[in-house]
Amino acid sequence: MSSGPRRGVTRGYVGALIMATVIVAVALLVAVWGGLALVLGQDPVTSPSVPRWAAPLVLLVCLGILAWTLWVQALVLLRGRRSPSWGRIITVGVGVYLVWGLAGILAGMTIAETWLSPFAAALIPIWAVVALLFWAVLARRVYTDRPPPRWPWERAEEGE
Repeated sequence: MSSGPRRGVTRGYVGALIMATVIVAVALLVAVWGGLALVLGQDPVTSPSVPRWAAPLVLLVCLGILAWTLWVQALVLLRGRRSPSWGRIITVGVGVYLVWGLAGILAGMTIAETWLSPFAAALIPIWAVVALLFWAVLARRVYTDRPPPRWPWERAEEGE
């Protein structure tokens, strides 16, 4: 990272980056939970008494928590902190695990589907990885002099 002046970013850029990060989190969630379901031969929620909308609603709350945490992390980074906020990154991962467990119990899920579930445990690294990825992309944009990445066909036009 350069020690020179910071490049400014707009709220729109940060908002778009947060949206892209949330989409990456959903993609990782679908891939990891799909793989776990295939390997384990079970679904994340199998209790017949749990409404079908309960698990997606809990995941939407978890994604909202992720988006809010990323916004706070962006503010901290834009105020001059150049290192990742490890406390926030770990807290968001553990926090969504706790939200899944508590909300799942309230929705009628069993302990095996909430606190002891490998699906719930997978939330921690997914949320932590995407939070760290968000920080890396935003820090590169703000604190380095490197231009934005370009596709190979865009680079060819620069020479002309």
